[in-house]
Amino acid sequence: MLFICMSMLLTYPPGHGPINEALTKTDKEEVGRIVRRELDKSLKSELNKILEDELGKALRSKASKEEIGDITKLVLKKLYKDLAYHHPYVIDRIKV
Repeated sequence: MLFICMSMLLTYPPGHGPINEALTKTDKEEVGRIVRRELDKSLKSELNKILEDELGKALRSKASKEEIGDITKLVLKKLYKDLAYHHPYVIDRIKV
C-alpha cells in the first residue's frame, strides 16, 4: 500500500509533464528566504536548549558562585569609592 502511494506521488498528472523552465532570480531568492527562515527556527530552538543546559551547569558549580561573588564585591567597592570621593552628596542624601 505504501509503495502504491509513493509511486502515485512521483508520477505526473495525466496530460502534464515535468516543468523544464529555469528558476528566475526572484524564485531563487524566495527559496533562499524560505530555507533561511526554517533553518533559523530550528537552530534557535536548539541553541536555546543547549545554552540553558550549559549555563545551568556552569552556574551551579561552587567555583563559579565564588567567582561571581568576588566580581560583585569588586564592583560594589569601586562604586562606593566613586560615590564617596566624587559624589559625597549622594551618600549624604541616603536616609537611615
